[in-house]
Amino acid sequence: MTDLLSDLQDWRMAGPGGFRRLDDGGIESHGGSGLFWYAAAVFDDFRLAVEWRISHETDNSGIFLRIPPLTSSPQPAIERGYEVQIDERGVNPAASKQDDPLHLTGAIYRLAPALRRASRGIGEWNRFEILAQGFEIDVTLNGVEVSRLTTALRRRGGHIALQNHHDGSTVQFRKLEIVAL
Repeated sequence: MTDLLSDLQDWRMAGPGGFRRLDDGGIESHGGSGLFWYAAAVFDDFRLAVEWRISHETDNSGIFLRIPPLTSSPQPAIERGYEVQIDERGVNPAASKQDDPLHLTGAIYRLAPALRRASRGIGEWNRFEILAQGFEIDVTLNGVEVSRLTTALRRRGGHIALQNHHDGSTVQFRKLEIVAL
């Protein structure tokens, strides 16, 4: 498997903010709200693994799956793709509450709840393993299954993306590997 973050020439930014290269070869989000999407390939069925860590409790991000090609706005990805959430507080902005299972780390945002918490502490590396096969998406965090979605409501194929959520949120990513099935 190849680390898709080792060479960023095939990545594109949609929306404000961006990602900066870190000394260890990973990347870090800044500004936002935007999506850093991999333009070189479309993925239907795949297994994706990525490591990530947050620096503050208020950091927020996500891994977007099966999104359409983007231009200047991330909105088509939000409407037609899937987001595996990174938000330790589980903030539901519509209900103005925290600890919402549909918004917690590992949830498939607003579609499938996080069934349990499996994240490590602030500043520690975490590992998502995401299996997208047919209309099923399974999310494992640090070896623990945290969510599963079976639906035919949205796209079955598309690009992948990393989210930079808001100004002040700095989420780091490394070792993003994907294998087509």
